[in-house]
Amino acid sequence: MTVQADRVPRIISMTNQVGGSGKSTSAVSLGAQLAEFGLKTLVVDADDQCDASVALGYMFPDQLEGQKTIYDCLTDKSVKLQDAIVPALCGPHGAEGTRVIDNLFLVLGSGEMENAEQYLTTAMARELWLKRLLDPVKGDYDVIIIDCPGSLGLVVIGAILVSDEVVACIKPGFKELRGLTRIEQKIAAVQEEFVEYGAHAQLTGVLLVDVPSHRSQGAVWDDGKKMAKEAYGDLVLPGSGEGQLGIRRSTKIPESYAHQKVLLYFDRAGDATADYLEVARAMGFKRVSK
Repeated sequence: MTVQADRVPRIISMTNQVGGSGKSTSAVSLGAQLAEFGLKTLVVDADDQCDASVALGYMFPDQLEGQKTIYDCLTDKSVKLQDAIVPALCGPHGAEGTRVIDNLFLVLGSGEMENAEQYLTTAMARELWLKRLLDPVKGDYDVIIIDCPGSLGLVVIGAILVSDEVVACIKPGFKELRGLTRIEQKIAAVQEEFVEYGAHAQLTGVLLVDVPSHRSQGAVWDDGKKMAKEAYGDLVLPGSGEGQLGIRRSTKIPESYAHQKVLLYFDRAGDATADYLEVARAMGFKRVSK
């Protein structure tokens, strides 16, 4: 799939029903790679953990004076999504040496999103919350990546509804693979219930994260890899090594988060960085010709 010149964006939700599965790391790492390809990319931080915001330079998004967040957009109809969009940063906001990442933008997250499910429960057209916010701005971007919370509640339903594609981020293991069934069921339910609103998302990728780099580390991983391929075939996204599936385990991943520098710029020659590049290529993305 290629991006059209009139900027009809590809909208991709990074999901899992639990936290700690590598969704945020994958969202910002893929986003940075696509931005470097020359694609104008927007990362939507819909997770109350705000990990995507932290990784892209904004440690305490709720404390930025005068700055709106995604929660403000959700709860106050006078606040537009554009008010919550900030440039992605390589390094902490306000720190010396921090720079803007070209072509990469962020819908600033909020810890208040922990209250989003309760707010949406009584809201009119509650499943359409993200569609309402994204529709006015989506034509400005080539790709929109939604970092979903670790649940399958109303926030995630809204993300699936506006998406073209869903990528499930999981750690290699039997329990995690079993959880994919619930994600598939949720996607099917959203398609059926909201077809009149254009809901058409498909599970287009299974991304295995935190894969052991050496066979001696991963007998369970070997079994998990086999089960993933048997169940999902080519939907299991490749890494950069021969026969490699997914993103290899690396100490550079948590280190890059702590330094608030996305992996592409923190460890450019690393294995995990190379894996995310291969994932981007496997998803059909290419460098834009100038």
